[in-house]
Amino acid sequence: MNINVEHQPNCRAVAHIRVPADQVTKERDQIVAYFARMVQLPGYRPGKTPKSIVAKRYENEVKDELEKQLINDGLRQAVKSEGLEVLNVLAVKDKMYHDTDSSFSFSIEMSLAPKFELPEYKGIPVKLPRIEVTDADIDHDLLHIRENQASYEDVSRAAANGDVVVLSTNGSIDGQSLDEAMPDAPAHLKEMKENWFLLAEEEDFLPGFYAGLVGIEKDAERTLSLTIPEDFRYEALRGKTITLAAKCHGVKNKAVPELTEEFIKKIGGDEMTLESLRNEVRDAIRRRKEQARDTAKGNQVIAHIFEKVEFDLPQEVVNREAQRRTNEIAMRAMQQGVPEEELVSQQEAILDSATNQARHNVKVSFILEQVAKKEALEVPGQKVAMALAQIAERQNKPAKKFMAEAQKNGLIDNVRADLLLQEALEFLKANAVVEETEPEAEKCDVHGH
Repeated sequence: MNINVEHQPNCRAVAHIRVPADQVTKERDQIVAYFARMVQLPGYRPGKTPKSIVAKRYENEVKDELEKQLINDGLRQAVKSEGLEVLNVLAVKDKMYHDTDSSFSFSIEMSLAPKFELPEYKGIPVKLPRIEVTDADIDHDLLHIRENQASYEDVSRAAANGDVVVLSTNGSIDGQSLDEAMPDAPAHLKEMKENWFLLAEEEDFLPGFYAGLVGIEKDAERTLSLTIPEDFRYEALRGKTITLAAKCHGVKNKAVPELTEEFIKKIGGDEMTLESLRNEVRDAIRRRKEQARDTAKGNQVIAHIFEKVEFDLPQEVVNREAQRRTNEIAMRAMQQGVPEEELVSQQEAILDSATNQARHNVKVSFILEQVAKKEALEVPGQKVAMALAQIAERQNKPAKKFMAEAQKNGLIDNVRADLLLQEALEFLKANAVVEETEPEAEKCDVHGH
């Protein structure tokens, strides 16, 4: 068998294979013999039909089976002789029987796993903040607990920062309603009805919006001129000035409850005291910081290896991952109420972002897969079973039915492969060298909480 493998960019390869006549004849004879044993034709006893008659009667079936076997044999031989790791067979082309020497030739287009050498991956240096829970951290979380129980009471005064204003607005641009001028513009800029806004010094809606509402009273009206930022998600409005005609339906004071004994028992039960509440909050903060530290550790070991190796990625795998991420982004946006027309207008940016992230994810997957191979890591069967049980529970499917489907659709192998990558990441983290740094302050939200 003559094999010539042509390597191409993006982890593609084409194997040009020619099978000599004697092997073609041998394979054909074996297939005809098999058909002769299995078929029954009128006038012949089972298994006694002459091979020449079988070959003629089942000419097309024999030809199909012959080509299938020759192609499979050729692929196996190419993989073995060239050391290929085939991810997918993309196409079989140029099938031809040659009259000159009765040989058979064909080409197989393949997607290959990338080949690369891992750098040293044991003892990767990482810097992680020392975990420390302060009284200020506890007070910060207790404030969040209190704010979650806040009430909003109508007040008869001008709105100030920290108050809630209830607004209806209509948007326009250059004297024309935004709905008419830009039908695809975000719905909340065209019109809002009795929306609640918590005024704050740091703007998280549009620059100047909160500041323009300070001092407004119930039943008062204001006209706000706002310049849209250059990074606004709706491109057509970037840098333009819109006008929002706003009417205030009410001003509300945000009343945060005090940390009284009654409040503590309300949220924690009759046995809860201030001391036990602070201890519970302390434990929760420590767990949160430990999780953040563990995530940072994983990110750092991955980044360390990621920057040290470069290799081509299989385009088919990148495309598949990019499509998956694009679907996720679109689904999440629609669940958050983003109009379909807005998604369409942003599809190019969404696809670019999804493709970039896909390339990163695919590269990391191949790196972790290589680590798992080098260290002969395995996933305990119990872990696979637990992961599958959790998926079945999320999908609300009976375990028996779910497992039957999982065996058919390849989900079990996919879950095992994902868990193996996690095992590889855990291995890298366990073998990292940690340098502790000073504790970091947790990030606050836009209102400083």
